[in-house]
Amino acid sequence: MLGAMRALCILFVLLMGGSAYAQPVSYQLKGVVSVGQKPQVRITAAEKVTDIRLELERDDGKKFTLKHGALAKGQAVTLNIGDGAAGKASYKGTISAQGSSKWSDAINFQTVVTAPLKVAYDADHLDLDKRVLQFKPSRVVESAELTVIGEDGKDLGTGTASYDKPAPDGWYSITWTQPANTRVMMMKLRVVADETTASNLELIPWSVEIAHEDVNFATDSAVIEATEEKKLDASLAKIADVIKRSEKFMKVRLYVAGHTDTVGTNAKNLKLSLARAHSIGSYFRKKGLKIPIAVAGFGEEVLKAKTADNTDERANRRADYVLGPAGGTPPFKGPYLKVKAQWKQLK
Repeated sequence: MLGAMRALCILFVLLMGGSAYAQPVSYQLKGVVSVGQKPQVRITAAEKVTDIRLELERDDGKKFTLKHGALAKGQAVTLNIGDGAAGKASYKGTISAQGSSKWSDAINFQTVVTAPLKVAYDADHLDLDKRVLQFKPSRVVESAELTVIGEDGKDLGTGTASYDKPAPDGWYSITWTQPANTRVMMMKLRVVADETTASNLELIPWSVEIAHEDVNFATDSAVIEATEEKKLDASLAKIADVIKRSEKFMKVRLYVAGHTDTVGTNAKNLKLSLARAHSIGSYFRKKGLKIPIAVAGFGEEVLKAKTADNTDERANRRADYVLGPAGGTPPFKGPYLKVKAQWKQLK
C-alpha cells in the first residue's frame, strides 16, 4: 500500500500467502507525478517470466489492463498507470505472471497527478451581507479555509469547508462569521485540491461609498459653480478620513461616476456625464488629493430619480464617489454593470 504520498518512488513487496517459493516479480511505484505525465509501475523479474498482467480498477469505476510479454531474470519494464487525469486516485486489482508456475497476488495503491490549481473569483459571487464567498477552481478540490480581515488590519473571523463531491456548476461556497457592524477589507483564501496541491489567494472586496451632498450642475453643463464648492470640500474631508484609516493596509483609488438627466441624446449625455466626473475629480486633485483618481460617465443609464425621457431633473445631474483598492476593478454593481463605461485615469 502507499505509505507517504509525497514520496516519488515506493517499493511494494508482493508476497503470495502460503507460497513455498519466492515471488517471480517485484515492483516499484512512481505514484506522484506532474500533470502531463502518468504514474508508473516498474516491474523487475526475479526469474524468467512471461504474460505479465496488471488488472486494475480505479475508485471512479474505470478499469485498466497493463500487459507485457516476457522478461528475463533481472530485466525490468516500466508501465504507465491510468489516463493521466489530475487529482488523487485509488487503485485495486491483481498482478500476475507466469514463471516456474502461475503466480498472482492482490494489490492496491494510491496515485496523485498534480496540476497547478487556479482559482477564479469575482465580485458577483461574493455576498458580504450573508457572508458567503463562492470561488471556481480549475479542478475538483477537497477543502478551503478563509480568514477575513477588517479595516484595522485585524482578523474579523474565519471559515472552513470540506467538499466530498464536485460542485454542480463549478462554484464552491464557503461561509464565515464576523462581528456585527464591521467592514471586511481583505480575505485570505486557501484552497486544497489534494495532499500535494493547494492555492493561496488574497481577495480585496473592500470599498467605501462616500455619502455626500450632490453638486448642483446646471442643465447641459459640467461647470462647478462657486456655491457648490463647499459640498465638494465636505466630501473631500470624508474621503481623506477613509484614506487615513485604510492606506496603512493597501493603496486605494477614488472612482468618480458622472450622471445626467434624460434631456438630450444618449451619446450626448454620456459625454456630458464624463465631463462632470472629470470636473469633480480635477477639483479633488487641485485640492491636494494625491491618490489615483478614475472617472467615467454613465449618462442617463443610472438614474437616481426615475423619470420619463427628456425630463429636466436636478437629482439626476450628479456624481457618485467610491473608494476601492488601487489594483482592483471598479467597485460598482447593480445597474452600473449594464453600462460599458470607459474609466479614465486623471493625471
